[in-house]
Amino acid sequence: MKKLLTLIIFFSVFSEINDTIASDQWVQVANFGGNARHRCVAFSVGNKGYVGGGHINSGQSYYHEDFWQYDPASDTWTQIADFGGGKRYHSTAFTIGDFGYVGLGEDDQDFYHDDFYRYSPEFNIWQPIADFPGNPRRGASAFVLNNRGYVGTGQSDFGYEDDFYRYNPATNSWLMMADFLGEARSSAVSFEYNGKGYLGTGHIFGDHTKDFYEYDPSTNTWTQKSDVGPYFRQDATGFVLNGKGYIGTGNDVDATINYEDFWEYDFDTDTWTQFSDFNGEGRRYMVSFVINNRAYAGTGTDGTNMRDFWMFDPLLSTQENSHFNFTVYPNPSYDVVNFNFDSNESLRLEIYDIQGRMMLSENNALSGYEVSKSDLKSGIYIYKIFDSVGLIEQGKIELL
Repeated sequence: MKKLLTLIIFFSVFSEINDTIASDQWVQVANFGGNARHRCVAFSVGNKGYVGGGHINSGQSYYHEDFWQYDPASDTWTQIADFGGGKRYHSTAFTIGDFGYVGLGEDDQDFYHDDFYRYSPEFNIWQPIADFPGNPRRGASAFVLNNRGYVGTGQSDFGYEDDFYRYNPATNSWLMMADFLGEARSSAVSFEYNGKGYLGTGHIFGDHTKDFYEYDPSTNTWTQKSDVGPYFRQDATGFVLNGKGYIGTGNDVDATINYEDFWEYDFDTDTWTQFSDFNGEGRRYMVSFVINNRAYAGTGTDGTNMRDFWMFDPLLSTQENSHFNFTVYPNPSYDVVNFNFDSNESLRLEIYDIQGRMMLSENNALSGYEVSKSDLKSGIYIYKIFDSVGLIEQGKIELL
């Protein structure tokens, strides 16, 4: 491989870096392949993500049944078979093994549904499974524990629901579980971690909320945990990466504030810490899925429907205790990006593309590097700098 870096020596005074250095955890990727929309649904199977359904209700309403597959390796969207249940929005999804499961939701005739479908990526087909046993509804939440899907809450013709059911794919059957402990709601965020399910925020009767709960399948019980940050919210999104939970975006009950903040949850200490804001526009009804310890999130609305999509990697995090002077400039650049630092030991620089593939590694330098566009094509790249102990700096560069 052609050498991509040129060692350069700088005799200048570098500006002091603060004890905490901000770097972007959010990197924009290819726009969603379908039309802009909100209240769609998303899941991932293997190394692909899937997004579909949803609607647009600005002026005239449009409802969708198309589904799209995202490949992070090529940063491309490909249309797949339309959803088996037809036009649908505010549905619910989960993944078990090699299949995605999508069901419930509201159709273009304003009817709530209780049907569920299994999607096979291998054959690109949707197959009906046993109907959900609760009231037909939209805005329900789901998580997966021990290869069983848990689905509950949501909004039905009878109001907000708090019942929960477990789906067993081996028997294609549902079993009623303990009711959700909190107030009945829709549009909550849910995810699973270390054999337990978690659910919080959402829309309750006439209001929004910030409460958060843990479900233990071994005892079939719910336990209330710490509230999600200081703000009440609904229509948010969330996921788990590298042993931490994340919840963010959404809006208030009147849809007058569309949030862009994100909060990180420590499962061991039951504490929430504000993390880096979402880099796109604040919004509600954004969907997300996880592939290889990276989250991908997009679509939604702030009154205008959106189709932008973003990759989130929490390891591109704020670095603590940087003990050397460091600058990256110009960034973005049309030609050359300079990495300048002042260190008393040689450092290693690694650069990755947004799919996580290492593009270069340079081991011995004391003062800086130069990355040239003649060696890397236009795009967004992640850099990591290591000393003899480990990672000390990381962030994002862009070659235009």
